[in-house]
Amino acid sequence: MGGPLSWAAGALLSCTALAALAATPSSWPGADTETLAADLDPAAIEAGRRMYREGVLPSGERMTGIVQGDIALSGDQVICGWCHRRSGLGASEGQDVVPAVTGDILYEPLRLPTSKPPLAPEQRPAYTDETLKRAIRDGVGPDGEPLDPLMPRYPLADADLDLLVGYLKTLTTAPDPGVDERDIHFATVVSDGVDPATREAVLNVFQKYVEQKNVETRNESQRAAHAPRHKAWIYEPYRKWVLHTWKLEGPAHSWPAQLQAAYAKQPVFAIVGGLVDGPWRPVHEFCERQEIPCLFPDTDLPVVDEADFYSVYLTRGMALEADAVARHLSDSGLLSAPIVQVSGEDAPRSLAAAERFRDQVHERGGNVTDITVSDGSDLDAEFWAQVAGQAAGGTLVVWLDGDRLAGLWGAGVPDGIGRVYLSTSLFGLETGSMPQVARDKVFLVHPYELPDKLPRLLIRATGWLRAKRIYAPEAEREQANAFFALKMAGAALQTMRGFFVREYLLEKLEHMTENASYTSVYSRLSLAPGQRVISRGAYITRFDANGDLVAVTDWLIPRAH
Repeated sequence: MGGPLSWAAGALLSCTALAALAATPSSWPGADTETLAADLDPAAIEAGRRMYREGVLPSGERMTGIVQGDIALSGDQVICGWCHRRSGLGASEGQDVVPAVTGDILYEPLRLPTSKPPLAPEQRPAYTDETLKRAIRDGVGPDGEPLDPLMPRYPLADADLDLLVGYLKTLTTAPDPGVDERDIHFATVVSDGVDPATREAVLNVFQKYVEQKNVETRNESQRAAHAPRHKAWIYEPYRKWVLHTWKLEGPAHSWPAQLQAAYAKQPVFAIVGGLVDGPWRPVHEFCERQEIPCLFPDTDLPVVDEADFYSVYLTRGMALEADAVARHLSDSGLLSAPIVQVSGEDAPRSLAAAERFRDQVHERGGNVTDITVSDGSDLDAEFWAQVAGQAAGGTLVVWLDGDRLAGLWGAGVPDGIGRVYLSTSLFGLETGSMPQVARDKVFLVHPYELPDKLPRLLIRATGWLRAKRIYAPEAEREQANAFFALKMAGAALQTMRGFFVREYLLEKLEHMTENASYTSVYSRLSLAPGQRVISRGAYITRFDANGDLVAVTDWLIPRAH
Protein backbone atom coordinates (compact mmCIF):
# COMPACT_ATOMS: atom_id res chain seq x y z
CA MET A 1 0.00 0.00 0.00
CA GLY A 2 2.85 2.36 0.56
CA GLY A 3 6.46 2.57 -0.48
CA PRO A 4 10.02 3.24 0.56
CA LEU A 5 10.03 6.84 -0.66
CA SER A 6 8.06 9.83 0.56
CA TRP A 7 6.25 12.37 -1.65
CA ALA A 8 8.13 15.30 -0.10
CA ALA A 9 9.87 16.24 -3.34
CA GLY A 10 6.75 15.63 -5.41
CA ALA A 11 8.22 12.49 -6.96
CA LEU A 12 6.27 9.32 -7.55
CA LEU A 13 7.14 6.03 -5.98
CA SER A 14 8.71 3.83 -8.62
CA CYS A 15 6.44 0.79 -8.93
CA THR A 16 5.67 -1.08 -12.11
CA ALA A 17 2.15 -1.61 -13.33
CA LEU A 18 2.47 -5.34 -13.81
CA ALA A 19 3.81 -6.06 -10.35
CA ALA A 20 1.34 -4.13 -8.24
CA LEU A 21 -1.96 -4.84 -6.56
CA ALA A 22 -3.91 -3.64 -9.56
CA ALA A 23 -3.06 -1.99 -12.84
CA THR A 24 -3.91 1.58 -13.66
CA PRO A 25 -7.64 2.30 -13.57
CA SER A 26 -9.65 1.14 -16.53
CA SER A 27 -13.16 2.18 -17.42
CA TRP A 28 -14.63 -1.29 -17.01
CA PRO A 29 -17.41 -1.43 -14.43
CA GLY A 30 -16.17 -2.35 -10.98
CA ALA A 31 -17.72 -4.00 -7.98
CA ASP A 32 -20.47 -2.30 -5.99
CA THR A 33 -18.49 -0.54 -3.27
CA GLU A 34 -21.57 0.19 -1.16
CA THR A 35 -22.27 -3.53 -1.02
CA LEU A 36 -18.62 -4.29 -0.24
CA ALA A 37 -18.63 -1.92 2.72
CA ALA A 38 -22.22 -2.44 3.86
CA ASP A 39 -21.34 -4.21 7.11
CA LEU A 40 -18.74 -1.70 8.31
CA ASP A 41 -19.57 0.62 11.17
CA PRO A 42 -18.31 4.23 11.21
CA ALA A 43 -15.76 3.56 13.95
CA ALA A 44 -14.21 0.73 11.93
CA ILE A 45 -14.09 2.89 8.80
CA GLU A 46 -12.41 5.71 10.72
CA ALA A 47 -9.82 3.32 12.16
CA GLY A 48 -9.07 2.00 8.68
CA ARG A 49 -8.90 5.52 7.33
CA ARG A 50 -6.23 6.47 9.89
CA MET A 51 -4.19 3.45 8.91
CA TYR A 52 -4.45 4.26 5.21
CA ARG A 53 -3.96 8.03 5.37
CA GLU A 54 -1.82 8.50 8.47
CA GLY A 55 -0.07 5.17 9.06
CA VAL A 56 -1.45 4.96 12.60
CA LEU A 57 -2.75 1.72 14.09
CA PRO A 58 -5.89 1.62 16.27
CA SER A 59 -3.54 1.21 19.24
CA GLY A 60 -1.98 4.59 18.42
CA GLU A 61 1.31 3.03 17.36
CA ARG A 62 2.85 3.73 13.96
CA MET A 63 2.60 1.14 11.22
CA THR A 64 5.75 -0.56 10.00
CA GLY A 65 6.63 -2.42 6.80
CA ILE A 66 9.37 -4.34 5.04
CA VAL A 67 10.61 -3.95 1.45
CA GLN A 68 13.23 -5.73 -0.62
CA GLY A 69 12.91 -8.69 1.70
CA ASP A 70 14.56 -7.22 4.80
CA ILE A 71 14.56 -3.39 4.75
CA ALA A 72 12.43 -2.07 7.59
CA LEU A 73 10.28 1.02 6.99
CA SER A 74 8.30 3.27 9.30
CA GLY A 75 6.67 6.68 9.45
CA ASP A 76 5.58 8.34 6.20
CA GLN A 77 7.30 5.61 4.19
CA VAL A 78 4.54 3.12 5.00
CA ILE A 79 1.51 5.40 4.68
CA CYS A 80 -0.64 3.83 1.98
CA GLY A 81 -2.09 7.14 0.87
CA TRP A 82 1.29 8.68 0.13
CA CYS A 83 1.61 6.47 -2.92
CA HIS A 84 -1.87 5.19 -3.75
CA ARG A 85 -3.18 8.65 -2.89
CA ARG A 86 -6.13 9.81 -0.88
CA SER A 87 -8.53 8.80 -3.66
CA GLY A 88 -7.06 5.31 -3.87
CA LEU A 89 -6.72 5.80 -7.62
CA GLY A 90 -2.92 5.82 -7.68
CA ALA A 91 -0.73 7.88 -9.97
CA SER A 92 1.83 7.51 -12.71
CA GLU A 93 4.85 9.25 -14.16
CA GLY A 94 6.36 7.94 -17.37
CA GLN A 95 6.65 4.18 -17.07
CA ASP A 96 6.33 4.25 -13.28
CA VAL A 97 2.89 3.40 -11.96
CA VAL A 98 1.35 3.41 -8.51
CA PRO A 99 -1.83 1.35 -8.98
CA ALA A 100 -5.41 1.95 -7.94
CA VAL A 101 -6.64 0.23 -4.78
CA THR A 102 -10.30 1.25 -4.66
CA GLY A 103 -12.59 -1.55 -3.62
CA ASP A 104 -14.61 -1.57 -6.83
CA ILE A 105 -11.43 -2.11 -8.86
CA LEU A 106 -9.72 -4.58 -6.55
CA TYR A 107 -12.75 -6.86 -6.24
CA GLU A 108 -13.23 -7.21 -10.00
CA PRO A 109 -10.96 -8.93 -12.53
CA LEU A 110 -8.68 -6.42 -14.21
CA ARG A 111 -8.99 -6.20 -17.98
CA LEU A 112 -7.70 -3.58 -20.33
CA PRO A 113 -10.39 -1.89 -22.48
CA THR A 114 -10.76 -3.27 -25.99
CA SER A 115 -12.20 -1.70 -29.10
CA LYS A 116 -14.38 -4.69 -29.92
CA PRO A 117 -15.55 -7.96 -28.39
CA PRO A 118 -14.48 -10.32 -26.99
CA LEU A 119 -13.22 -8.97 -23.69
CA ALA A 120 -9.49 -8.76 -23.24
CA PRO A 121 -7.83 -11.46 -21.15
CA GLU A 122 -7.58 -10.88 -17.43
CA GLN A 123 -4.50 -8.99 -16.26
CA ARG A 124 -5.21 -10.37 -12.83
CA PRO A 125 -8.17 -12.13 -11.18
CA ALA A 126 -10.45 -10.35 -8.73
CA TYR A 127 -9.28 -10.05 -5.17
CA THR A 128 -11.15 -11.61 -2.31
CA ASP A 129 -10.84 -10.60 1.32
CA GLU A 130 -8.37 -13.40 1.90
CA THR A 131 -6.19 -12.77 -1.15
CA LEU A 132 -6.15 -9.03 -0.46
CA LYS A 133 -5.04 -9.63 3.12
CA ARG A 134 -2.35 -11.97 1.84
CA ALA A 135 -1.18 -9.31 -0.62
CA ILE A 136 -0.90 -6.68 2.11
CA ARG A 137 0.79 -8.93 4.62
CA ASP A 138 2.89 -11.25 2.44
CA GLY A 139 3.19 -9.48 -0.92
CA VAL A 140 1.48 -12.19 -2.96
CA GLY A 141 -1.06 -11.26 -5.66
CA PRO A 142 -4.41 -12.95 -6.28
CA ASP A 143 -2.79 -15.09 -8.98
CA GLY A 144 -0.24 -16.42 -6.49
CA GLU A 145 2.62 -14.41 -8.01
CA PRO A 146 4.82 -12.20 -5.78
CA LEU A 147 4.23 -8.47 -5.93
CA ASP A 148 7.00 -6.01 -6.67
CA PRO A 149 9.60 -6.03 -3.86
CA LEU A 150 9.14 -2.27 -3.48
CA MET A 151 5.59 -2.88 -2.27
CA PRO A 152 5.87 -3.00 1.55
CA ARG A 153 4.81 -6.13 3.38
CA TYR A 154 2.85 -5.12 6.47
CA PRO A 155 3.10 -7.30 9.61
CA LEU A 156 -0.43 -6.49 10.73
CA ALA A 157 -2.54 -8.31 13.27
CA ASP A 158 -5.69 -9.92 11.87
CA ALA A 159 -7.98 -7.34 13.46
CA ASP A 160 -5.97 -4.42 12.08
CA LEU A 161 -5.78 -6.04 8.67
CA ASP A 162 -9.57 -6.36 8.63
CA LEU A 163 -9.89 -2.63 9.31
CA LEU A 164 -7.55 -1.67 6.48
CA VAL A 165 -9.26 -3.97 4.01
CA GLY A 166 -12.62 -2.62 5.14
CA TYR A 167 -11.51 0.93 4.44
CA LEU A 168 -10.30 0.03 0.94
CA LYS A 169 -13.81 -1.22 0.24
CA THR A 170 -15.16 2.28 0.92
CA LEU A 171 -12.91 3.80 -1.74
CA THR A 172 -14.72 3.94 -5.05
CA THR A 173 -14.63 5.23 -8.59
CA ALA A 174 -18.32 6.19 -8.43
CA PRO A 175 -18.98 9.86 -9.34
CA ASP A 176 -19.06 12.36 -6.49
CA PRO A 177 -21.94 14.82 -6.04
CA GLY A 178 -22.25 17.38 -8.80
CA VAL A 179 -21.85 14.86 -11.61
CA ASP A 180 -24.59 12.98 -13.44
CA GLU A 181 -24.70 11.07 -16.72
CA ARG A 182 -24.73 14.23 -18.84
CA ASP A 183 -23.52 17.19 -16.78
CA ILE A 184 -20.77 18.20 -14.41
CA HIS A 185 -21.61 21.13 -12.16
CA PHE A 186 -19.15 23.80 -11.02
CA ALA A 187 -19.59 26.94 -8.95
CA THR A 188 -17.68 30.16 -8.63
CA VAL A 189 -18.10 32.45 -5.64
CA VAL A 190 -18.36 36.25 -5.59
CA SER A 191 -19.43 38.64 -2.86
CA ASP A 192 -21.33 41.90 -2.99
CA GLY A 193 -18.37 43.90 -1.67
CA VAL A 194 -16.29 43.34 -4.79
CA ASP A 195 -16.02 46.23 -7.24
CA PRO A 196 -18.95 45.70 -9.66
CA ALA A 197 -16.85 46.27 -12.79
CA THR A 198 -14.21 43.77 -11.63
CA ARG A 199 -16.86 41.23 -10.69
CA GLU A 200 -18.51 41.54 -14.10
CA ALA A 201 -15.14 41.21 -15.86
CA VAL A 202 -14.38 37.99 -13.99
CA LEU A 203 -17.83 36.46 -14.47
CA ASN A 204 -17.57 37.20 -18.19
CA VAL A 205 -14.49 34.96 -18.30
CA PHE A 206 -16.40 32.10 -16.66
CA GLN A 207 -19.42 32.49 -18.91
CA LYS A 208 -17.44 32.59 -22.16
CA TYR A 209 -15.09 29.79 -21.17
CA VAL A 210 -17.92 27.42 -20.26
CA GLU A 211 -19.81 28.31 -23.44
CA GLN A 212 -16.74 27.51 -25.51
CA LYS A 213 -16.04 24.32 -23.57
CA ASN A 214 -19.51 23.00 -24.21
CA VAL A 215 -19.41 23.84 -27.92
CA GLU A 216 -16.08 22.06 -28.25
CA THR A 217 -17.37 18.89 -26.58
CA ARG A 218 -20.81 18.86 -28.23
CA ASN A 219 -19.89 16.07 -30.64
CA GLU A 220 -18.35 13.99 -27.87
CA SER A 221 -21.53 14.35 -25.82
CA GLN A 222 -23.61 13.13 -28.75
CA ARG A 223 -21.27 10.20 -29.24
CA ALA A 224 -21.54 9.35 -25.55
CA ALA A 225 -25.31 9.21 -25.81
CA HIS A 226 -25.20 6.81 -28.78
CA ALA A 227 -21.87 5.06 -28.31
CA PRO A 228 -21.60 1.40 -29.29
CA ARG A 229 -20.88 -0.88 -26.37
CA HIS A 230 -17.27 -1.48 -27.27
CA LYS A 231 -16.53 2.26 -27.53
CA ALA A 232 -18.55 3.48 -24.57
CA TRP A 233 -15.42 3.66 -22.41
CA ILE A 234 -14.00 6.29 -24.82
CA TYR A 235 -16.97 8.63 -25.01
CA GLU A 236 -18.82 8.24 -21.72
CA PRO A 237 -16.43 10.42 -19.66
CA TYR A 238 -17.53 13.57 -21.52
CA ARG A 239 -19.84 15.86 -19.58
CA LYS A 240 -21.41 19.22 -20.30
CA TRP A 241 -20.18 21.92 -17.94
CA VAL A 242 -22.85 23.69 -15.91
CA LEU A 243 -21.69 26.82 -14.09
CA HIS A 244 -23.38 28.22 -10.99
CA THR A 245 -22.52 31.66 -9.63
CA TRP A 246 -22.88 31.75 -5.87
CA LYS A 247 -23.29 35.40 -4.92
CA LEU A 248 -22.67 36.06 -1.24
CA GLU A 249 -24.37 39.00 0.39
CA GLY A 250 -23.98 40.74 3.72
CA PRO A 251 -21.37 40.15 6.43
CA ALA A 252 -18.94 37.25 6.20
CA HIS A 253 -20.43 35.47 9.21
CA SER A 254 -23.59 34.89 7.15
CA TRP A 255 -21.74 33.30 4.22
CA PRO A 256 -21.61 29.70 5.53
CA ALA A 257 -25.40 29.50 5.63
CA GLN A 258 -25.64 30.99 2.13
CA LEU A 259 -23.06 28.54 0.78
CA GLN A 260 -24.85 25.61 2.39
CA ALA A 261 -28.19 26.69 0.91
CA ALA A 262 -26.69 27.03 -2.57
CA TYR A 263 -25.04 23.63 -2.32
CA ALA A 264 -28.23 22.01 -1.06
CA LYS A 265 -30.08 23.44 -4.06
CA GLN A 266 -27.51 22.05 -6.50
CA PRO A 267 -24.40 20.14 -5.41
CA VAL A 268 -21.29 20.99 -7.40
CA PHE A 269 -18.25 18.87 -8.16
CA ALA A 270 -15.84 21.74 -7.44
CA ILE A 271 -15.63 25.47 -6.80
CA VAL A 272 -13.42 27.18 -9.38
CA GLY A 273 -11.92 30.61 -8.87
CA GLY A 274 -13.80 33.10 -6.76
CA LEU A 275 -13.51 36.72 -5.67
CA VAL A 276 -14.76 38.06 -2.33
CA ASP A 277 -14.38 41.24 -0.33
CA GLY A 278 -12.49 40.12 2.75
CA PRO A 279 -11.05 36.87 4.09
CA TRP A 280 -11.64 33.65 2.18
CA ARG A 281 -11.95 31.66 5.42
CA PRO A 282 -15.75 31.14 5.39
CA VAL A 283 -15.54 29.61 1.90
CA HIS A 284 -12.43 27.61 2.81
CA GLU A 285 -14.07 26.08 5.87
CA PHE A 286 -17.20 25.25 3.89
CA CYS A 287 -15.15 23.45 1.24
CA GLU A 288 -13.14 21.48 3.80
CA ARG A 289 -16.28 20.54 5.70
CA GLN A 290 -18.13 19.41 2.56
CA GLU A 291 -14.96 17.93 0.97
CA ILE A 292 -15.40 20.04 -2.18
CA PRO A 293 -12.32 21.04 -4.22
CA CYS A 294 -11.84 24.80 -4.13
CA LEU A 295 -9.50 25.65 -6.99
CA PHE A 296 -7.46 28.85 -7.19
CA PRO A 297 -9.68 31.55 -5.67
CA ASP A 298 -8.35 35.06 -6.27
CA THR A 299 -7.70 36.15 -2.69
CA ASP A 300 -4.93 37.82 -0.69
CA LEU A 301 -6.31 36.24 2.49
CA PRO A 302 -6.21 32.47 1.99
CA VAL A 303 -6.21 29.84 4.72
CA VAL A 304 -3.06 27.75 4.44
CA ASP A 305 -3.21 24.83 6.85
CA GLU A 306 -1.23 21.63 6.35
CA ALA A 307 -4.11 19.65 7.83
CA ASP A 308 -6.49 20.76 5.06
CA PHE A 309 -6.74 19.13 1.66
CA TYR A 310 -9.49 20.51 -0.56
CA SER A 311 -8.46 24.16 -1.08
CA VAL A 312 -5.66 25.07 -3.51
CA TYR A 313 -4.50 28.69 -3.66
CA LEU A 314 -2.61 30.87 -6.10
CA THR A 315 -0.39 32.42 -3.40
CA ARG A 316 -0.22 32.88 0.36
CA GLY A 317 -1.26 36.45 -0.27
CA MET A 318 -0.39 39.04 2.36
CA ALA A 319 1.37 36.43 4.49
CA LEU A 320 3.80 35.79 1.64
CA GLU A 321 4.45 39.51 1.23
CA ALA A 322 5.14 39.92 4.94
CA ASP A 323 7.52 36.96 4.86
CA ALA A 324 9.37 38.41 1.87
CA VAL A 325 9.91 41.78 3.59
CA ALA A 326 11.11 40.07 6.78
CA ARG A 327 13.46 37.91 4.72
CA HIS A 328 14.88 40.92 2.88
CA LEU A 329 15.46 42.82 6.10
CA SER A 330 17.17 39.77 7.59
CA ASP A 331 19.36 39.28 4.51
CA SER A 332 20.31 42.96 4.70
CA GLY A 333 21.30 42.73 8.38
CA LEU A 334 18.74 45.32 9.45
CA LEU A 335 16.72 43.42 12.04
CA SER A 336 18.63 44.95 14.97
CA ALA A 337 17.75 48.51 13.95
CA PRO A 338 14.35 50.07 14.74
CA ILE A 339 11.45 48.70 12.69
CA VAL A 340 8.09 50.48 12.63
CA GLN A 341 5.08 49.29 10.69
CA VAL A 342 1.86 51.13 9.96
CA SER A 343 -1.38 49.28 9.16
CA GLY A 344 -5.05 50.08 8.83
CA GLU A 345 -7.22 48.80 11.64
CA ASP A 346 -10.26 48.57 9.36
CA ALA A 347 -8.47 46.82 6.49
CA PRO A 348 -8.27 42.99 6.67
CA ARG A 349 -5.40 42.69 4.17
CA SER A 350 -3.36 45.34 5.96
CA LEU A 351 -3.94 43.78 9.38
CA ALA A 352 -3.10 40.29 8.14
CA ALA A 353 0.20 41.50 6.67
CA ALA A 354 1.10 43.42 9.82
CA GLU A 355 0.40 40.48 12.11
CA ARG A 356 2.41 38.09 9.99
CA PHE A 357 5.32 40.54 9.60
CA ARG A 358 5.47 41.15 13.35
CA ASP A 359 5.60 37.41 14.06
CA GLN A 360 8.27 36.77 11.45
CA VAL A 361 10.53 39.57 12.67
CA HIS A 362 10.17 38.37 16.26
CA GLU A 363 11.04 34.82 15.19
CA ARG A 364 14.21 36.20 13.63
CA GLY A 365 15.20 38.05 16.78
CA GLY A 366 14.00 41.57 15.90
CA ASN A 367 11.33 43.86 17.32
CA VAL A 368 8.53 45.80 15.65
CA THR A 369 6.74 48.92 16.78
CA ASP A 370 3.13 48.80 15.57
CA ILE A 371 1.04 51.81 14.62
CA THR A 372 -2.54 51.25 13.49
CA VAL A 373 -4.68 53.92 11.92
CA SER A 374 -8.41 54.11 11.40
CA ASP A 375 -9.98 54.48 8.00
CA GLY A 376 -10.98 58.09 8.56
CA SER A 377 -7.82 59.35 10.25
CA ASP A 378 -5.83 62.17 8.64
CA LEU A 379 -2.34 60.93 7.82
CA ASP A 380 -0.76 64.31 7.21
CA ALA A 381 2.90 65.30 7.15
CA GLU A 382 2.86 65.85 10.92
CA PHE A 383 1.68 62.28 11.51
CA TRP A 384 4.41 60.87 9.30
CA ALA A 385 7.03 63.03 10.97
CA GLN A 386 6.08 61.46 14.31
CA VAL A 387 6.27 58.00 12.79
CA ALA A 388 9.65 58.83 11.30
CA GLY A 389 10.91 59.77 14.73
CA GLN A 390 10.15 56.27 16.01
CA ALA A 391 11.78 54.71 12.93
CA ALA A 392 14.86 56.89 13.02
CA GLY A 393 17.94 54.97 11.99
CA GLY A 394 15.85 52.03 10.87
CA THR A 395 12.99 50.84 8.66
CA LEU A 396 9.41 51.88 8.07
CA VAL A 397 7.00 49.25 6.70
CA VAL A 398 3.66 50.58 5.48
CA TRP A 399 0.70 48.30 4.72
CA LEU A 400 -1.56 51.02 3.27
CA ASP A 401 -2.78 51.95 -0.18
CA GLY A 402 -1.24 54.77 -2.17
CA ASP A 403 -3.91 57.35 -1.46
CA ARG A 404 -2.99 57.40 2.23
CA LEU A 405 0.70 58.11 1.67
CA ALA A 406 0.49 61.67 0.32
CA GLY A 407 1.46 63.00 3.74
CA LEU A 408 4.55 60.79 3.86
CA TRP A 409 5.73 62.11 0.51
CA GLY A 410 4.92 65.60 1.67
CA ALA A 411 7.25 65.05 4.62
CA GLY A 412 9.88 64.05 2.08
CA VAL A 413 10.66 60.71 3.80
CA PRO A 414 12.81 62.07 6.63
CA ASP A 415 16.54 61.43 6.39
CA GLY A 416 16.50 59.45 9.62
CA ILE A 417 14.65 56.56 7.95
CA GLY A 418 16.89 54.16 6.12
CA ARG A 419 14.25 52.24 4.19
CA VAL A 420 10.53 52.26 3.49
CA TYR A 421 8.77 49.06 2.41
CA LEU A 422 5.45 49.07 0.57
CA SER A 423 3.25 46.40 -1.00
CA THR A 424 2.33 46.66 -4.67
CA SER A 425 -0.88 44.74 -3.87
CA LEU A 426 -1.93 47.72 -1.75
CA PHE A 427 0.08 50.64 -3.11
CA GLY A 428 -0.19 49.80 -6.80
CA LEU A 429 2.31 49.91 -9.66
CA GLU A 430 2.53 53.66 -10.21
CA THR A 431 4.72 56.11 -8.33
CA GLY A 432 1.79 58.48 -7.89
CA SER A 433 2.92 61.52 -5.89
CA MET A 434 6.10 59.84 -4.64
CA PRO A 435 8.93 62.33 -5.13
CA GLN A 436 12.11 61.35 -6.93
CA VAL A 437 14.14 61.80 -3.74
CA ALA A 438 12.09 59.11 -1.98
CA ARG A 439 12.67 56.41 -4.59
CA ASP A 440 16.14 55.57 -3.34
CA LYS A 441 14.65 54.60 0.02
CA VAL A 442 11.42 52.91 -1.06
CA PHE A 443 11.27 49.17 -1.68
CA LEU A 444 8.12 47.35 -2.78
CA VAL A 445 7.30 43.68 -2.33
CA HIS A 446 5.76 42.34 -5.54
CA PRO A 447 4.36 38.75 -5.59
CA TYR A 448 3.73 38.70 -9.35
CA GLU A 449 5.79 38.72 -12.51
CA LEU A 450 7.39 42.07 -13.26
CA PRO A 451 5.28 44.50 -15.32
CA ASP A 452 7.64 44.55 -18.31
CA LYS A 453 7.39 40.74 -18.63
CA LEU A 454 3.63 40.43 -18.12
CA PRO A 455 2.52 41.05 -21.72
CA ARG A 456 4.52 38.04 -22.90
CA LEU A 457 3.29 35.94 -19.98
CA LEU A 458 -0.35 36.85 -20.58
CA ILE A 459 -0.37 36.75 -24.36
CA ARG A 460 -2.54 33.63 -24.49
CA ALA A 461 -5.04 34.92 -21.95
CA THR A 462 -5.35 38.43 -23.36
CA GLY A 463 -5.62 37.03 -26.89
CA TRP A 464 -8.50 34.81 -25.83
CA LEU A 465 -10.16 37.62 -23.87
CA ARG A 466 -9.91 39.99 -26.81
CA ALA A 467 -11.27 37.34 -29.18
CA LYS A 468 -14.27 36.96 -26.87
CA ARG A 469 -14.56 40.76 -26.61
CA ILE A 470 -14.47 40.75 -22.83
CA TYR A 471 -10.94 42.02 -22.15
CA ALA A 472 -10.95 44.49 -19.25
CA PRO A 473 -7.48 46.05 -18.75
CA GLU A 474 -8.45 47.47 -15.36
CA ALA A 475 -9.14 43.89 -14.17
CA GLU A 476 -6.26 42.23 -16.03
CA ARG A 477 -4.96 40.28 -13.05
CA GLU A 478 -8.37 39.07 -11.95
CA GLN A 479 -9.33 37.98 -15.46
CA ALA A 480 -5.99 36.24 -15.96
CA ASN A 481 -6.42 34.32 -12.71
CA ALA A 482 -9.96 33.29 -13.60
CA PHE A 483 -8.78 32.05 -16.99
CA PHE A 484 -5.97 30.10 -15.31
CA ALA A 485 -8.33 28.45 -12.82
CA LEU A 486 -10.66 27.33 -15.60
CA LYS A 487 -7.84 26.09 -17.83
CA MET A 488 -6.34 24.02 -15.02
CA ALA A 489 -9.69 22.54 -14.02
CA GLY A 490 -10.41 21.60 -17.62
CA ALA A 491 -6.96 20.09 -18.17
CA ALA A 492 -7.23 18.01 -14.99
CA LEU A 493 -10.64 16.65 -16.01
CA GLN A 494 -9.25 15.52 -19.34
CA THR A 495 -6.76 13.27 -17.58
CA MET A 496 -9.24 11.69 -15.15
CA ARG A 497 -10.67 9.22 -17.67
CA GLY A 498 -14.18 9.48 -16.33
CA PHE A 499 -13.33 8.87 -12.68
CA PHE A 500 -15.21 11.85 -11.28
CA VAL A 501 -13.77 11.62 -7.79
CA ARG A 502 -13.04 14.93 -6.11
CA GLU A 503 -9.82 13.80 -4.46
CA TYR A 504 -8.62 12.48 -7.80
CA LEU A 505 -9.17 15.91 -9.37
CA LEU A 506 -6.89 17.49 -6.78
CA GLU A 507 -4.30 14.76 -7.20
CA LYS A 508 -4.23 15.35 -10.94
CA LEU A 509 -3.63 19.05 -10.35
CA GLU A 510 -0.75 18.23 -8.02
CA HIS A 511 0.84 16.21 -10.80
CA MET A 512 0.38 18.66 -13.67
CA THR A 513 0.68 22.21 -12.29
CA GLU A 514 4.45 22.46 -12.54
CA ASN A 515 4.25 21.78 -16.28
CA ALA A 516 1.40 24.20 -16.96
CA SER A 517 1.98 26.15 -20.17
CA TYR A 518 0.14 29.18 -18.79
CA THR A 519 1.06 30.64 -15.39
CA SER A 520 -1.25 33.67 -15.21
CA VAL A 521 0.49 36.64 -13.54
CA TYR A 522 2.98 34.51 -11.59
CA SER A 523 6.63 34.01 -12.40
CA ARG A 524 6.66 30.26 -11.77
CA LEU A 525 4.31 27.63 -10.42
CA SER A 526 4.63 24.26 -8.75
CA LEU A 527 2.50 21.94 -6.69
CA ALA A 528 3.27 18.62 -5.04
CA PRO A 529 1.30 16.29 -2.79
CA GLY A 530 0.70 17.96 0.54
CA GLN A 531 1.21 21.47 -0.89
CA ARG A 532 -1.72 23.82 -1.38
CA VAL A 533 -0.14 26.99 -2.83
CA ILE A 534 1.22 27.13 -6.37
CA SER A 535 3.18 30.43 -6.36
CA ARG A 536 5.47 30.79 -3.35
CA GLY A 537 7.71 33.70 -4.22
CA ALA A 538 7.95 37.44 -4.66
CA TYR A 539 10.35 40.09 -5.87
CA ILE A 540 11.63 42.98 -3.84
CA THR A 541 11.45 45.90 -6.26
CA ARG A 542 11.85 49.65 -6.49
CA PHE A 543 10.95 52.42 -8.92
CA ASP A 544 13.72 53.50 -11.25
CA ALA A 545 14.29 57.05 -12.52
CA ASN A 546 11.66 56.51 -15.21
CA GLY A 547 9.06 55.34 -12.71
CA ASP A 548 9.25 51.71 -13.87
CA LEU A 549 9.12 48.89 -11.35
CA VAL A 550 12.38 46.93 -11.41
CA ALA A 551 13.57 44.00 -9.31
CA VAL A 552 16.42 44.39 -6.82
CA THR A 553 16.33 40.70 -5.84
CA ASP A 554 15.82 37.42 -7.59
CA TRP A 555 12.50 35.64 -7.13
CA LEU A 556 12.51 35.14 -3.34
CA ILE A 557 10.83 32.11 -1.81
CA PRO A 558 10.86 32.96 1.90
CA ARG A 559 10.66 30.18 4.42
CA ALA A 560 8.48 30.86 7.41
CA HIS A 561 10.27 30.77 10.77
